[in-house]
Amino acid sequence: MNEKLNGIFSYLDIDDKTGLASENNVESLSAFQKLFYEQARSKIGVDAVYFLRDEEGVAKIPLIYFSMLEDDNTAKAAQLHRLSWNMGEAPLLFIVTPTELKIYNNYQTPQKKDGTLDPEAGLIDTISLITDLETQRQKLAPYNRMLLESGEYWRRAEGRFNVNTRIDTTLMNNLRVMRRRLIIRIKSRVNNVQISTENIVSIVHGLLSRSILIKYLEERKDSNGESVFPKDFYEQFSFDNTVCKQYTDVLGNKDATYNLFSVLESKFNGDMLPLIDNEREIITKGDLQELKSFLIGDSDLESQQMTLWPLYDFNIIPIKIISSIYELFFHLSDVGDDDKGTYYTPLHLVDTLLDEVYPWEGGYEPISIIDPSCGSGIFLVEVYRRIVCRWMHTKGVSQITNEQLTAILKECIYGVDLNEEAVRVASFSLSLALCDFLDPRSIWNELSFPKLVNENLIVSDFFDNALDSRLTKYDIVIGNPPWQSQLTNKANNYLKENKYIVGDKQIAQAFPIKCASICKETGVVCLLMPSKGLLFNRSPKSRAYRRRFFDENTVSVIINFSIYRKVLFDNATAPCTAIIYYPKKIDGNNTTIFYCTPKPQYSLQDTKKFSIDPTDICRIPSDLVCDDRIWKIAMWGSPRDLELIDRLQSTYPSLDQFLLNHNMKSAEGFKRGNRKLIYDGFANLPIVDAKDFYPFYIQEEMLLSNEDNTYERISNNNLAIFKAPHLIMKQSHRKGRFFASVLDYDAIFNHSLLGISGDERILKYLCLIINSKVFSYYHLLTSRTWMVERDALEAGDIRTIPIPEPSEEMLGKAVELYEHIKISGDESLLDAFVFDAYRLKDYETYLVTDALDYIYNYFDKKSNSIAFKKPSIEVYRKYYSTFMDVLKNSLGQSFTPKASFYIGESPLSVLVLSISENNNGNLMFFDNNKSTEQCLSQLDSLLTEERYNIYIRRNVRVYGKDSIYIVKPKQQKYWNYSSACRDADELFSDIMKAKG
Repeated sequence: MNEKLNGIFSYLDIDDKTGLASENNVESLSAFQKLFYEQARSKIGVDAVYFLRDEEGVAKIPLIYFSMLEDDNTAKAAQLHRLSWNMGEAPLLFIVTPTELKIYNNYQTPQKKDGTLDPEAGLIDTISLITDLETQRQKLAPYNRMLLESGEYWRRAEGRFNVNTRIDTTLMNNLRVMRRRLIIRIKSRVNNVQISTENIVSIVHGLLSRSILIKYLEERKDSNGESVFPKDFYEQFSFDNTVCKQYTDVLGNKDATYNLFSVLESKFNGDMLPLIDNEREIITKGDLQELKSFLIGDSDLESQQMTLWPLYDFNIIPIKIISSIYELFFHLSDVGDDDKGTYYTPLHLVDTLLDEVYPWEGGYEPISIIDPSCGSGIFLVEVYRRIVCRWMHTKGVSQITNEQLTAILKECIYGVDLNEEAVRVASFSLSLALCDFLDPRSIWNELSFPKLVNENLIVSDFFDNALDSRLTKYDIVIGNPPWQSQLTNKANNYLKENKYIVGDKQIAQAFPIKCASICKETGVVCLLMPSKGLLFNRSPKSRAYRRRFFDENTVSVIINFSIYRKVLFDNATAPCTAIIYYPKKIDGNNTTIFYCTPKPQYSLQDTKKFSIDPTDICRIPSDLVCDDRIWKIAMWGSPRDLELIDRLQSTYPSLDQFLLNHNMKSAEGFKRGNRKLIYDGFANLPIVDAKDFYPFYIQEEMLLSNEDNTYERISNNNLAIFKAPHLIMKQSHRKGRFFASVLDYDAIFNHSLLGISGDERILKYLCLIINSKVFSYYHLLTSRTWMVERDALEAGDIRTIPIPEPSEEMLGKAVELYEHIKISGDESLLDAFVFDAYRLKDYETYLVTDALDYIYNYFDKKSNSIAFKKPSIEVYRKYYSTFMDVLKNSLGQSFTPKASFYIGESPLSVLVLSISENNNGNLMFFDNNKSTEQCLSQLDSLLTEERYNIYIRRNVRVYGKDSIYIVKPKQQKYWNYSSACRDADELFSDIMKAKG
């Protein structure tokens, strides 16, 4: 390896043990690392690739490409950037020349200037390599491994790496433009009512898909520059005076184009996107000319956007991106870009689930895998790639034949889907994946794509009894079932025959039931499910479904991705959860479920990986799985939060019971809806609008009078809620707080508001509680919708909150405080009153406050949350004080270790407890970089030997001979009161376990 390059590795603190792949260690790389590195080396010409490791120390995610140039040729550097952009994956490219290091952004689109590639496009930094070594080290410091692995680099570089200019997004957007243009063009001239819009869309999808395939075959090159097609292949399609040398030449003639399609279909057999009905009759020479302009980049579509096309290189673009193009087409409908109610499954989500059931690492054994709702085949394609790599790794070979690839595909991969187009796309995607393992010339000389449709990939309703004879028992069942609240007739019949109940007619809930029946006893099922139905819905049917499912299967892992919903899926409202289970109940009641709720960092790394802290993980005992509360509390809270919620619920009656005890009425307001009901009883009454709602009291003169007497329903059995005195509550929140007002005049309101009528003193008491932190805290941890799916509470959730029975004295204080707030607006005494009403201990009030100050603030403000802010010295002091108070309560007052904080400029802070030394009462702080870096380096070296990663795991406790180290990110959420309690509790638990 070049001396300059080795020097850069040293400055960055990266080597073979920390994720570097190069020619020096190629034989010791993991299967995935080796596959990726060798592809990057052969296709781009890189000399090394640095991979981000996961929490267990396994290299998983490419971060930096390194390439050496023998001279300072800027044109070569620009070309390397173009190739790296096409490869995608790693966001950074380091180009080392004799005199300088150029650092490029691989998410930035290459550009041409005066017909040549612009070497400045995507350039982030240029560092001189002829300056002194210390200057070089300082210049490279922002790219140090510690910053990359901890995620701090990506937070600091926020805005620089734009996923919208990344290869996959750019290519998809370009194809959307061309797709839309062709559909509009054809529809404008085709007036035959027998040709449906759906038929036109299929034709355009077929034409574009075939074009992508041909470009892929045309541009695939081996080490000798040979492509898939034989020399002069295109000349046979020449026409008039045009000698065809490439695909875009052939597009100049309609007959030549469709002759080419026919030759390729005949050559490759299989299911390679056959012509669509009426396609040849409908497509014109003008349509093909439009496509040609698009492919050569001289189109003026969408403000010159298509001029990007010549920058694409299908020899380099990863096959999974090309496969995802077909998935995109499948999910788009009609002229616009609206989807069909399903969505594109992000590749890193697919990888995460496969890592759980079939990781890259491991030996090859024959295995059968089925996706029961395969769609366009994204799970099947990725697992097929892993199976092939395992096969090659086990056999110790670097080449694999067409026959071997086909045998693995036919033996291992199966799928079912109701949609025939989806099954065709899945077949095509798998064929492309097979292609990617072959030498380009062997694709033409030897390859005949396997027939998969209606053999391995079956077009059928998964619940059709007729399908059962074609299914067997599989080792792995994996997929993402449809999420509609609509059962097919076959699914409905299946559930009735097997006497199963699902909630809200969710067809997704039917899949786990049948999946268990087609999985081997030694096999595993992994499904991506709607979170709400699986974990949070509390209807009788949902509860019955959960109870039976958990009773009949052994669930091992649940990964709740709900907080990632808007990060994973554009405009998504439905959160998802992965469930991994075995189709047989293990005897005994001591099994636990590994429950994990990853939380976004709101930086570039969210597009690459799921961030998981130890605090995001808990083990749920099997006897608690049907406890409705557990999934939400474990999602956001801690064991202490569970204790507090449990105490409140066991001590005080629910609001529902409280109202019943006091003979009070509660209901949501009227609903306009279909307006079929005419009711004059609300005529001219003031109407309270949720959009202009104020806490405690709303002046009557601020409200408009009701002039519309048409409704769908009017809460006929609870008209008292519209009569004074009454409490009106807004079911949505403002900045994490909920509002209620008590009105002394009649007023009406719609169903987004909840009304309560009864004793005015009790209404004012309830008003204080609803406007308090305790109310928000309780629902943050228990609501089935808020901070899961919607930004509001449901009436059923509101009625569950425990309400302390007030004494006469407390009611008097409540009325007095209410009137004070109503008149002055001074709410300073509000929370103290409510804390007292609930008899909260001091530490419980801190839990309540932390939940809103950190958990809700994180959910609301995202990357701008106080949770990510750097802690002050005072924050560290409060953390330590709380931490020691809790520990001394458990271990005794004599536990007084010497304590030191290392903070410096590192993204991590370290608290060191020296057990062998007594504390002199002072908490020591070391805020210089050298001391902190030395401490972290020692810990990192220790953990690297154990295959752990201190910077990626973030929240770590390390036990030395005489010292305990607590290592966490320099962010306030890790050093607040709640964290101190949790850390102390866990440290005490570790000590007790060590003592036996």
